[in-house]
Parts: sequence; structure tokens; C-alpha cells
Amino acid sequence: MLKKLATGIFLGANLCTILLLWLSVALTYISPEHLPRLSLLTLAFPVFLIANIIFLLFWLLFKARLTWVPIAGMILVGGHILDYTPLHLQNNTNNPAADSTTLNIITYNANYPKSKEESTQTLLQYLKTTNADIVCIQEISRQFFNINRKWLDSTDYQVRQDHSIAILSKHPFLSDAIHIDYPTRKNHSVACWINYHGDSLLVINNHLESNHLSDKDKEEYTHTITDPNQQAIKSSTRILIDKLSKAANYRGAQTDSICTIIDRNKHHSIIVCGDFNDTPISYAYQQLAQRLTSAYRQAGTGPGFTYTRRSFPVRIDHLFFTNDWTCTSCRIDHTIYTSDHYPLAIRLNKKIR
Repeated sequence: MLKKLATGIFLGANLCTILLLWLSVALTYISPEHLPRLSLLTLAFPVFLIANIIFLLFWLLFKARLTWVPIAGMILVGGHILDYTPLHLQNNTNNPAADSTTLNIITYNANYPKSKEESTQTLLQYLKTTNADIVCIQEISRQFFNINRKWLDSTDYQVRQDHSIAILSKHPFLSDAIHIDYPTRKNHSVACWINYHGDSLLVINNHLESNHLSDKDKEEYTHTITDPNQQAIKSSTRILIDKLSKAANYRGAQTDSICTIIDRNKHHSIIVCGDFNDTPISYAYQQLAQRLTSAYRQAGTGPGFTYTRRSFPVRIDHLFFTNDWTCTSCRIDHTIYTSDHYPLAIRLNKKIR
């Protein structure tokens, strides 16, 4: 009798984690503008996933015939699990040397306003040694490339910049920077057309709405994890939910604006990248993934955290592309530490028509 009761309790708990896992996925199809606070449940996706894996191990040990429960729960959202943590056996970083059909791209939140002179030289050296064809930078000073004009002139790069968003390209620009107008407090997106061997390529560089968590907020959050007490948890949770839901609301509208541009130019070659301040289990990511291909999903391995500071390990930097390209390499570059983000380094190959 007690064994049946215990089994029933654990089975009920497992079903609850499955329902929460499904709900977190379902919310990625609803703009946070409509359900800003509930949309934050998407952030708990990895928690619900790990809980189901633990239940799978539990049933294997104590009730093997019930292992189908967590397995079925995870299979139904298998695509989203692979969005969050692709399972490729290897990342093809050792491909042959680049040819005329290869495009090497870096997307990087440089967090430059908080950097010092030493960081400036580190960043410039990094940009030069990567030898990428296109570099999309977020959070860079508006005067950065004017101040460092000698460095820019010593490279093959041209630059287009709007506010704190810059695009460097070794291929000729066909347009000036195009500011994308959407609701925001201080974040931006910028687009421009590039001549890629005679074809028009639209590059959209984004820094979607930040969560505006201060160092104090992050410190308090970290403290509640390491030394929790009821009052601290209440205060920290209230601040986090308020700030995160407001930012999610903005990102919903910003994502819709980006998707409108993609839909309007769907017959052209397009690359969309940047700091989205959203994980793969989010409205922003899923809306873009419905229209374009995610580089990390196609060639990345594991969860691939691009932001790991202050107990917030997440992948919020992404790159998407149209189906005239294929991604042969996508990796997190840990060789530069001057920002609170790591660069995402991508190699795309143009498909032969």
C-alpha cells in the first residue's frame, strides 16, 4: 500500500514537471507583450528538463516500466531541447581554408563603455587576428572607430555604425547603416546591405532590450543563492520579476519589428545576429528560428553559454541565416575576456545553386 502511494506521489510530481516543461515551451509562441510575467517561465526550461532527466533515472532504478513517462514528456519538446543544447558530436572548426564561398562572422557584445585603454588594445588586437569577413559588435562607443581611425585604416574593414551598434565588413557596403525603429529604452538594432561577390546580403545586428539588472541586483541575487533567507528571497525575487518582465515586454515588440523586415526581404540573403538578451527558449529566438536557421543549432555543441557572469550562465548571443547558406562551424570564443559576453564565431558556406 505504501509502495503504491509513494509511486503515485512521484508519478504525480513527474507529470507536474512535464506540464511545466510543456508550458515553458508553449509560451515561446506568445509575445511577452501579452503575458510579460508568465513569459519568464521560459527561463526555467532547463530546470524542468533536468527534473525530468532525474525522474528518468529514478524510474530506471525503481520502476522501469514508468520510464516512458519522462521520455514521452521530453520527446514532445525534443526540437526545443536541441535548440537549447545541440548534440553534435563535433564542431567542424578544422575545415579547409576559407574560399570565395565562405563567410566568417563574429558577433560580440564588447561592453566597451566599461572598458579601459588596456581593454581597447585587447579588443583591437582580437578583431584584427580573427580575420573575420564581417564583425557585428554591440555596446561599442559611438566614437570608438573615429578615435581608432589609424587602426581601422590598417585593416581591410569598412564600418557602418548607428548608436552603439557597429558592423565591420571586408566586403563593400551597398548602403549606410539603417536604423531600425522599435520601442526601446536605450537598446538598438541596425541593418545594412553588403555586396557579397555580386549578391546583396542584408546584415541585421541587434542588441535587444537589456534586463537592466544593476550590479547590486546581481549581487543580491547571488547572495540569495549562497545564503538564502526569506526576506532576501522575497525582495530579490520581486525586483527580478519586475525588471525581467518589463524587458521581455520590450523584446516582444522588437522581435516583431525584426521579423517584419525579414519577411519583407525574404527573397534576399539575410544574416541576423547579436545580443538578444534571450535564451533559445524564448519568443525572440523561436520567431527567428521559424524564418531562418540558427547557426548554433546547426553546428554548435552543448548549451554554449555566451554570458556566464554573476551566476547567470546563459546563451543569449545568436546568429541566424537564410537557407542559401549552411553553417560549418559555430563556437564560443573564450580567448577574450574584456566583456561580460564571449564572442560567437561562425563560418557560413554559400550553397551552390
